[in-house]
Amino acid sequence: MDYIPLLIAGAMIVFMITSSRKRKAAAAQMASKVAPGAKVMLSSGIYAEVISVADDRAVVKSAGSTSLEVAKGAIVRVIENAPEKKSTPAKSAAPKAAATKSVAKSAVKPAVKKPVAKK
Repeated sequence: MDYIPLLIAGAMIVFMITSSRKRKAAAAQMASKVAPGAKVMLSSGIYAEVISVADDRAVVKSAGSTSLEVAKGAIVRVIENAPEKKSTPAKSAAPKAAATKSVAKSAVKPAVKKPVAKK
């Protein structure tokens, strides 16, 4: 009977340690996704795009040209990962550009003429 409080305290300590490890692993995984070009949400609720990352700080760009230097810990969530840079051959880009130009021309509708008011 005297061991029951010790068992409960031991179980609580084990639970706290495993919870802490899970939280640290999740934070490390999220920190690995923070790279220039990634869209993130800060703890203050500001949505921004990462411009550069230093040791414990990140420079983010929010609305327009506003850039902020924030602690990495202030980044709560990565919304969109940084785009991966892929080299595309110039040959495949030319037909695609021509196709978008023809689509853009056909999508433009002529202006509607208003009837002239009689005097």
